[in-house]
Amino acid sequence: MNPATRLILAVLLVVAFGGGTVLADASSDFETLFGAEVKKVAASGIKSDDAVFAAKLLKSAKKMPDSPRLQILLYEKACEFGSSGPAGCDTALEALTLLEKAVPARKAEWRRRKYEIVKFRFDKSVGAARKTAGKPYMEMLESLADAHVNERKADQAKALYDRAHMVAVYIKSTRAPAILAKKKRADVIISHAARFKALRDTLKKNPKDTKAREELITLFVVDLNRPEEAAKLLTDDVDELTRTYVPLAAKKPEDLNEAVCRELGDWYYKKLLKNASSLGRPVVLWRAKGYYERFVKLHKKKDAPLFLAREALESIEKERRESVAPPKRVVPPKRVTPPKRVTKILPKTLVLILGKGVGMKFVLIGAGKFVMGSSKKESGRGTDEGPQRTVTISKPFYMGVTEVTQAQYQCIMNYNRSRFKGAHNPVERVTWNGATAFCTAVSKKTRRVVTLPTEAQWEYACRAGTRTRFSFGMKDSSLAAYGWSEVNSGEKTHPVGLKRPNAVGLYDMHGNVWEWCRDSYGEKFYGKRQNYDPVNTAETKYRVVRGGSWESSPSVCRTANRYRGTYNLVSDNRGFRVVVVARSGGK
Repeated sequence: MNPATRLILAVLLVVAFGGGTVLADASSDFETLFGAEVKKVAASGIKSDDAVFAAKLLKSAKKMPDSPRLQILLYEKACEFGSSGPAGCDTALEALTLLEKAVPARKAEWRRRKYEIVKFRFDKSVGAARKTAGKPYMEMLESLADAHVNERKADQAKALYDRAHMVAVYIKSTRAPAILAKKKRADVIISHAARFKALRDTLKKNPKDTKAREELITLFVVDLNRPEEAAKLLTDDVDELTRTYVPLAAKKPEDLNEAVCRELGDWYYKKLLKNASSLGRPVVLWRAKGYYERFVKLHKKKDAPLFLAREALESIEKERRESVAPPKRVVPPKRVTPPKRVTKILPKTLVLILGKGVGMKFVLIGAGKFVMGSSKKESGRGTDEGPQRTVTISKPFYMGVTEVTQAQYQCIMNYNRSRFKGAHNPVERVTWNGATAFCTAVSKKTRRVVTLPTEAQWEYACRAGTRTRFSFGMKDSSLAAYGWSEVNSGEKTHPVGLKRPNAVGLYDMHGNVWEWCRDSYGEKFYGKRQNYDPVNTAETKYRVVRGGSWESSPSVCRTANRYRGTYNLVSDNRGFRVVVVARSGGK
């Protein structure tokens, strides 16, 4: 093929937005399309030219979904040219967000480059622009520090918290006290690490130092949650309770009988919790909860031990909820008319009994109108989130208060393939077909019409009357109080309902697991202007998932964010919640 013909085809590719063509050599195609302009921009030496060119590359990339290699290269080039000066940083950051979706295997690299860009923009800005640039820089510093804490890299975390706190004070952010508190917690972790090393050194010099040995065993069991390591330190001079329970705690709960589970629950909750540090308390509560739940599952008698175990579980759950400190200052999000939760006919809530003592609770979402999608100015926005339009939900419906749990799924389907096991954790590794099969089975069992929500129903219920990035406001930093994302999940799902609900009483609408919707995915479906109970019934291999998951960045967990999932995909970040068609007459 001669160069002229190739150039014509390349231009047609851009004009036709990809047109189904996948060109083999992305670098060669880039050179054909933009090589001359690259040289021109390089020769000018003007940073604003780089920013304009970066925006052009990003725009071109978005028009080439059917040429993935060239699209990815254009994203990278947009990042490269955009990051050469403060004016192009927003373009570079948007390109990196798209790269996270396009090439998730290189997520760590994209996050590192994002950090470098926000730091560069803050360092190079002055005056009001520097304060504006300070907010995303502060948020990224805090997020990275949180990740280091989860990895027990407290020294690195402390340095990042120090920097984040300085920036927060400079821009007069309300996050400053919270960041300072996290820095102090990192100090505690560092002091614990120093104490741990000192104890190991003491025992190495004097193996008969019983006091040091018992303190080190406690650190392993409580703060580090590593009873198997503590068991290696046991000697005859250690107290009898510790010698009895540490080896049992090192075993898997499923290998223990009900009596041992109850004793271990009591040991953790009634003894170890009393002197646990701020680091160790969450570990102790989690372990005690697991043992008590195992006991309740195995114990067949309705007697005093069962009552006491359930009472302990309630107390543990209450303490875990209260441990999530509320923000010092709450700025209510801008609201429009919220969905109505009650009507003259329908009850506010509904409970479906699934059997075996398992039920599902729903809340009434009233009919109404809302603005669907995100504005062009919304941070983190994807091109498939618009144009915004007013959508009417013509009929009320009941929506599950939580994501479908493993206990609920197991009760109906008689199997559970979830990776992160837990009766109250959301079920995952469920395909779209598996989710709809569950709906069909529940409908048959309860004689109610149970389905997946439409994409419009999901966003309407999630917004709960808001028009902000999240159902609770605008800030990524506030997400931890409402959901589980990469910032606080510890790379796993968590029991449903532990975080704050939105204004209509729905939990975990942001994070934990992606939630399947009834609709097929269409990137341009918003542009079809279906404003009355819209649902995409096109036959494609993709279905809509909403809400983000335990491994998503806060921006991905936004209310308007849309993502496509192959209908038969099995993933440990995919789950669902269901809706029930509301009957007239209150039934």
